[in-house]
This record gives sequence, structure tokens and C-alpha cells, in this order.
Amino acid sequence: MRTIPDTQNALLVLPLTPALLQDPGPLLPTVYQAAHHATSTLTVVFSTPSGPQLYPALRAAPRVHWDAFQHFLGKVYAALAAGHWGAGHILVDVEVRFDGEPGDWKHKLLAKPDVVAFLDAPAIIEAAAAGVTQHLVPTPKLPSAAGDLSETAPAPGYPETAIGGTFDHLHAAHKLLINTQLFVTEKRMFVGVISDSLLASKSNAKLVDKLDRRIADVKAFLQRCGPGDVFPDVAEIHDGLGPTAWDPSFTGLVVSRETMTGGKEVNRVRSEKGLGALDILSVDVISSTVASDGDDVLHTVDLGEVDDAQLKNLKMGSTAIREWMAAHPQQTTRP
Repeated sequence: MRTIPDTQNALLVLPLTPALLQDPGPLLPTVYQAAHHATSTLTVVFSTPSGPQLYPALRAAPRVHWDAFQHFLGKVYAALAAGHWGAGHILVDVEVRFDGEPGDWKHKLLAKPDVVAFLDAPAIIEAAAAGVTQHLVPTPKLPSAAGDLSETAPAPGYPETAIGGTFDHLHAAHKLLINTQLFVTEKRMFVGVISDSLLASKSNAKLVDKLDRRIADVKAFLQRCGPGDVFPDVAEIHDGLGPTAWDPSFTGLVVSRETMTGGKEVNRVRSEKGLGALDILSVDVISSTVASDGDDVLHTVDLGEVDDAQLKNLKMGSTAIREWMAAHPQQTTRP
């Protein structure tokens, strides 16, 4: 199965239903193939084919739907990463959008697509890609309905949340972390970007993006996500804790699973200062060992019994991107 022809910038529109939220497996080969054949950018948009859009209903009760949403998004981003890495297109920019997000679709895509592929293409997506060659994606066997999540009673998320990281060469794992933070935040999301001085010892340190570029990339991604009423506070931090060590307004901290110990350290420091503990929300790890077996099956590493040290070796990260760039200096031109 070839979802799209080889193309520079692609848009893939896929359905989002309660059943697919619980099990996106039938869509993952399509996502993988699309990422395999895009050479510059790929935006995947999930849209509910009939009735009200599902994403706003999930967003109205983010604590209730946190586990399902982050598992779903983690699997999708893992398939995207596997597709472009498997094709050797290491610097391809991939990300996920949801129909029903705030924001103008004229500004929400990574780039104007050369090709649009879809199962169900609502009018809003068609308008955003007007005049572009379109391809109908072969329809996989989809799971049956799994209830109406729009009936879930509204339940607010966290007023103010925090994350931190290098955000070097902003990639799928970074976007998963930021996207899930936005999902669970009501008012202010702080994204701490580690200062240049703390990254001098990184491998291939000369290839680490400068602070201004890393902050700008995070801000641009958040604007495409559509922050709505959430204030995206993106700023430099000079240690691993940032303002979570002293700011009493935070109540939630989003971490990837292999950095749970860092979250515990944040709460230890806050306890010493008489501050309330943060709820720690863990996001699945995107493994660099995800692989495709033919057109129909996607394999991922079973992370159930993997310890923190092993997770750090398995996860997709900026280190691997810089290693590839160092080995392919003629193929590393970036906009």
C-alpha cells in the first residue's frame, strides 16, 4: 500500500472516533506510509467524520481523557517517526492537528501541501488545501463504535502546567510532549528551554540549535496547535527545575516516562520550600526502534518491563538526529 506518492509536503486527513481513540492500530500503517513518502513536511489531521468533532469534547474533560489521549497521540507520533526515519528522511518535519482545535486552518499546516490524502475530508480541510492534488486512501477495517465521549461531563484540566527540555531540532517526541501539555492546560503552560551554556557537553554540540532557534520553533509549533485561551509561556531555563522550584502557581508537570525521576526531584524541592506537590503526568516514550513489517503491521518495543536507563537508550531523541547530521553534512540544509 502506498498512501501517497513521493512528495515534498503532504497533508493526510484521517478519521477520529471514540473507537479509534482507544485503538488507532488500523490507521498506523497508513500514517507510516505517508511519513515514508513525504520528503519535507507531513501534517496529519484527525477529524470526526459525522456529528460534532471529538477533540473539543476530549479537551473539555482533559483529566478524564488524559490516558487515552496521550496513548493515542504517542502511537501516531511513533508511526510518523518510524516512517520518515525508515525512509532515511531524518529531517522531515511531522506533526498532528485535530479538527476542532482553535485557530485558522490557513496557518495551522506545516506547509502548503503538494498532495492531500484522506479517508474523510471535511470542508474545512478541503478549503485549507484548495487546488491541491488529492488521493483517496484505501480504507482499512475500522473498529466498531465505542461510545459517545461527547457525553462526558466537563472537567477542567490544570490551570498552570510546566515542562522542560532542550527542544533541539524539534521532533516528534518533543511535539508529543508539548501537545499533551496543551491538552491538559487551562490557562498557562510554561515550556522551559534549557540554556545554551548547559548543552556544551552534548554530543555533536556544534550541531545543537541555538537557544533563539529552539524557542522560536516551540512557539511556532504551539501557534499551529491553536492555544486558544491558553497562554504559551516559552522561556529559557538555567537548570533542570526552572520556575517549578519556586512558583506556587503550578499544579501540573508533564514529563516523558524516562524522566519521571526528574519530576520526583521537583516535588522534593517544592516540599522543602513548603510548596504544594505537582501532579506528575507521564507521556509514553517514542522509541527509535519502531519498525514496519510490510504494509500491514507496525511493531513497537514493549516498554512494560523496561527500566529508566533502558528507556533513555530506546527513546527517539535529538542526539540521534545530530549523529545523522554529522555523518551526512551535505544533506542537513534546514530552513
